[in-house]
Amino acid sequence: MGKEILIYSPNWLGDAVMAMPAVKQIELSSPSDTKIVILAKYTVAGLWHMHSSVDEVIVLQGGTKASFAMAKTLRKRNFSKIYIFPHSLRSGLIAFFGRIPIRRGTTINARALAINDKVYFDKSFDDKHQAIEYLKIADAPLDSDLSNTGFVPEAAELPQEFVAQSATNKCIAIIPGAARGESKRWPFYAEAAKLMLANDPSLKFFVCGSPNEAPLCEQVVKEIGADSATSLAGKTNLAQFATVLRKASLVLCNDSGGMHLASAAGTPVVAMFGLTSPVKTGPLGNNAVVIQPAGVKGARAISRNSEEAIAVLRSISPEQVAEAALKVLGE
Repeated sequence: MGKEILIYSPNWLGDAVMAMPAVKQIELSSPSDTKIVILAKYTVAGLWHMHSSVDEVIVLQGGTKASFAMAKTLRKRNFSKIYIFPHSLRSGLIAFFGRIPIRRGTTINARALAINDKVYFDKSFDDKHQAIEYLKIADAPLDSDLSNTGFVPEAAELPQEFVAQSATNKCIAIIPGAARGESKRWPFYAEAAKLMLANDPSLKFFVCGSPNEAPLCEQVVKEIGADSATSLAGKTNLAQFATVLRKASLVLCNDSGGMHLASAAGTPVVAMFGLTSPVKTGPLGNNAVVIQPAGVKGARAISRNSEEAIAVLRSISPEQVAEAALKVLGE
């Protein structure tokens, strides 16, 4: 039996997708009998079941008690090495108390003693994509193909309203939400959709989001019109969400986990960026259009309700987005 390698996944959907090329490179550089295991929070664990390189997923629950329990579980395994993608103290301590011999990761957040294969980022990484940071942690070539994510959406039973419409119409997925709140949410999806409908009334829009985003999604549907739009918010699990995005003709979205998921699924994306940087967190796929006002210097992190970020997003007009979307659709 070959070695077992553990990879500690990022905790957010978008970050986990951006780590996928690194996981693919770990597989390519390992002997064929190596078992690759992902340790992931329950919120993103399902994502890793849809990765071609992953042999097993271990689910990590939240809380201190769960951390010590996981460390005890890891001690019973035969992991030779762990790649730790998050920078959190918790992730380092779980690896340390799990007694994994080689623990590769950054020394950020006071965890230098927990990491024995240390990774450092010099100033050149300021202008590199976050996915390249994960390649560095994976000890993989930094010029690896970022579009080679290894992501394979599994077959999933889809909502009947999507199945019925996608059989005969071009379906556009809209993802109006973003985990970082208003600072990353472009507000004019309904206006852009109505402009697109004026050009092609046969288009059908599916507005996607979490159960918490249902009011936002339903408002977008109301503004577009129930004849042309349907909310799927809260009606899909992660596998179904990924399959909806893969089958859509186009995805309109913010800088969000949904954007990264759609791009990894190979679907054309039109993404609106405010103050966040597409250089750092732009979609990895080859079929993406990023719209960001000229002259904006993107930042890596912004506050949830940054007035400046909200203003920048509002300066992107529905006409810009509709024009870009119709061009991608070939209309």
